[in-house]
Amino acid sequence: MIEHVKPLFKVALKYAITASLLAVALLFVLFYTGKHPLLIPIAYDFRILLFGVFIYFSIREFKTYHNSGELHFWQGLLTGILFYLLVGIVVGVTITLFGSIEKSFLQEYIQSNIQGLEMNKLQLTSEGPVTMTEEEFNRQVELTRSTSAATLGVDYFIKSCIIGFFISILLAVILRKTETRR
Repeated sequence: MIEHVKPLFKVALKYAITASLLAVALLFVLFYTGKHPLLIPIAYDFRILLFGVFIYFSIREFKTYHNSGELHFWQGLLTGILFYLLVGIVVGVTITLFGSIEKSFLQEYIQSNIQGLEMNKLQLTSEGPVTMTEEEFNRQVELTRSTSAATLGVDYFIKSCIIGFFISILLAVILRKTETRR
């Protein structure tokens, strides 16, 4: 079991570095073309496709080239977990640093979130199945105003873990293959 951990980590690291570079490049491209990358709805989040592709290929490489075509569920899951943790950390730290250097990155995020809250104020405070008081609404606006670059980095990391975990489970189940039974 221990002998499989080293190649498993190396494969996850290789794919995580590549995916991190792509994710950071995409963040910069989106931001500098006028679309803030952290305001994209979760259904359109590029991490879903990015993680799906890279976790698939990292699990497949481990299975094919390092484990004689066999893959236990735990090996696939661990490969995926290592992958998304590494990507989440690298990109989360990059977002924190970039948000500290490029002040408009953080300001655009805060302004857009407050605009979204203001546009939905009536629905949030009086209509719909879940409502909040005017005081709670104002508190939420103030919390949004106090958002820091580190908060954005941690948020990115947490969301990456959630997305990556479900993709890892799905792909570990699909790609698993244990020894043939006689």
